[in-house]
Amino acid sequence: MKKLMIFIIFLLLLGCTNVIKNKQTSIDFNCPRPFFSSEDKIFIDNNNSLEDVLLKAEINNFEINEACQQKDKIFIIPLDLLIIANPMDDLQNPEINIPVYVSLLDKNDNILETQYFMVSGKLNKHSETNKYIETDIADRLKVISQYLETYQLVVGFMLDDKKRKLLN
Repeated sequence: MKKLMIFIIFLLLLGCTNVIKNKQTSIDFNCPRPFFSSEDKIFIDNNNSLEDVLLKAEINNFEINEACQQKDKIFIIPLDLLIIANPMDDLQNPEINIPVYVSLLDKNDNILETQYFMVSGKLNKHSETNKYIETDIADRLKVISQYLETYQLVVGFMLDDKKRKLLN
């Protein structure tokens, strides 16, 4: 009976030490400063020409509203993003997907890493005309990286050369 009790106590102690060892703590640290790319601030969804633009979107605002956290050698930055989406034509589908990038830069403005995200939303309809109207699309991007020397973030829309040329 004594051996059974000692064995059970040993198992309990062994189990508790594993829980204590595996418990990871995170610490808050100073978040990098966010900026938006002046070149990639406007997004268009089109069919090859400026006259066929279906949707125009613009980065309106961004903010880090929660503390940035570091766990071991990885940090997490919760970046809230506000995009104003304006349908330019009579769209058939209210669901929109807008590609966004976040570049992490060091103190010397060298790019450490670029991460890509898809911001999804649904356009609102006007109650009387039943047409899609300008809509705020808000999303939180979780930037996860191992580059602890990140000093600033640059946010922008992913644009191909054709779209960039049409916008300029």
